[in-house]
Amino acid sequence: MRQLQNSLHAEQTMKRGLFLFIVLLTAVGCDNSYRPMSAKYRVRFSCRTDVAPFNQLTTPGRFLSVRISPDRTTLTVTDPDGTTTTRPLTETEPASFALGLGGLILGTPLFDNDNRSVSAYDLACPFCDQERYRLDFDIQGIAKCSKCGNSWSLNSSGFPSETVSSGVRPLYGYPVTSSVNGRISVSN
Repeated sequence: MRQLQNSLHAEQTMKRGLFLFIVLLTAVGCDNSYRPMSAKYRVRFSCRTDVAPFNQLTTPGRFLSVRISPDRTTLTVTDPDGTTTTRPLTETEPASFALGLGGLILGTPLFDNDNRSVSAYDLACPFCDQERYRLDFDIQGIAKCSKCGNSWSLNSSGFPSETVSSGVRPLYGYPVTSSVNGRISVSN
């Protein structure tokens, strides 16, 4: 009798454990809103979305690259059409900017973005993981690395869209906050 009770208790414990495992697996595995936020490279940048060229960020599907010159004297903003806006930085501004590994890609994705929030990604390829291998992106929101050949969708949370290598991760993403006066801040 005692052996039967122990057997029943062990079976119930195993069923509970299996049930808990399935619940945890479902909770973790079915979340489609996963968006990798990176703290690997320091980011600190802000701009106003009511001032050109950053006013393009309010258009869904539109992305811009933002870079600081190597001598840290100018800020360069480029859109997918190739239009570049360069402005000199004041003496104190370079110390207030940190743009990740290769610069930033800022934009408003077309998909899963009902609140039209701006997303930020690193301009450097996350597979090559070096500053000199920056991504080129087109008007459709596809970012591609010319060195490794992998590509990512800026409109789909920076996930890989076409890969030629195994183990390709999503783009390094950075948190963006918006204020009511049209200022966005990217900071980790």
